[in-house]
Amino acid sequence: MEDKEFYRILVSRYINKQLSDDELELFVQLTKDGKLDEHLLGAMDEEGGISEADEDHHKQIKIKPLWLKLTAAVVVLVTLSIGLYSYVNHNLNNANLRAVYTKQDAEPGGNKAILTLADGTEISLTDAGNGQIAKQAGVAITKNASGQLVYTVIESRKKEMAYNTISTPRGGQYQVNLPDGTRVWLNAASSVKFPTSFANATYRRVELTGEAYFEVFKNKKLPFIVITDKQEVEVFGTHFNINSYDDETSIKTTLLEGSVKVSLLNGRNKKVSRFLRPGEQANVEHQDMSLKISKANIDQVMAWQKGYFHFEGDDLQSVLRQLSRWYDVDVLYEINHTDDEFMGDIPRNVKLSEVLKILEFGGVHFKIEGKKLIVTK
Repeated sequence: MEDKEFYRILVSRYINKQLSDDELELFVQLTKDGKLDEHLLGAMDEEGGISEADEDHHKQIKIKPLWLKLTAAVVVLVTLSIGLYSYVNHNLNNANLRAVYTKQDAEPGGNKAILTLADGTEISLTDAGNGQIAKQAGVAITKNASGQLVYTVIESRKKEMAYNTISTPRGGQYQVNLPDGTRVWLNAASSVKFPTSFANATYRRVELTGEAYFEVFKNKKLPFIVITDKQEVEVFGTHFNINSYDDETSIKTTLLEGSVKVSLLNGRNKKVSRFLRPGEQANVEHQDMSLKISKANIDQVMAWQKGYFHFEGDDLQSVLRQLSRWYDVDVLYEINHTDDEFMGDIPRNVKLSEVLKILEFGGVHFKIEGKKLIVTK
């Protein structure tokens, strides 16, 4: 049998989850060598076709390795990654993978948050039922059937400014609709502080820690301002994401739609400001407070909000910081250094052990002990 025909059959058996253990090992080796690229892309064409809009994307995929190679790069073909996860989970569930511990695991995060009212009262949004959960300063606060928090102005008379804070724990996320109609999605270990009403205000100012995606209600007369510990972002109506975790190397502000102005907040560089165009990202380095503009990887930035992890050349430490926040575990390293890089998509709605199964191919190993994730070689 000619090699091409053999490769085609092997890919077909992979798609249909028919590979034996020996065939799977061969499949891994051939994809490492790039010998199955053409046939995997052909399988994608047959399954769903490739639109003109995706043509460039698939050209980029074609030149990449299509499997997992931790010594250089861990690659899961983006279009097939969910199917690959299902295949690995189905066929290797009983394999000797050190990441799998039936008695110790971590559940994925979910809709969890605490609402802190202006008087200091704390309400668990995780436990609160649907309907109105509070009323203050002329505003009704309602939890809708989708689990989102909605602020509705019921009195427009000028009142003393009152502030609320919504905080997500590690392993939590939440969406809130602010009084002006702006929608905010909070990632794990994040918080947003905002006034309960913007009536009679000269601008709309909120404070952010961690990461959030904003869809700002357009109002040219009332600028919307997001404050983090090192920067200020001013907008009039746009879609953007801010990642301001303290344990990351920089604050990343990514613009999807509209226009924003990013300004540094430390004394010496307070007047340093840059405007972003859609598809651009501002990076404020924690160490030297430099501000740089670059082209954004929108898929990578927005993956968390769409329900998956997207790795593209990420090192192990970066990957595990994301897992630590989402699965509420502390990472302990029993290795000094690794130059592993990871690429691909993994769902965020699966248990930690299932994610680690995929990451373990090639040499890095993990142990789960209670709230600790231990990294070994």
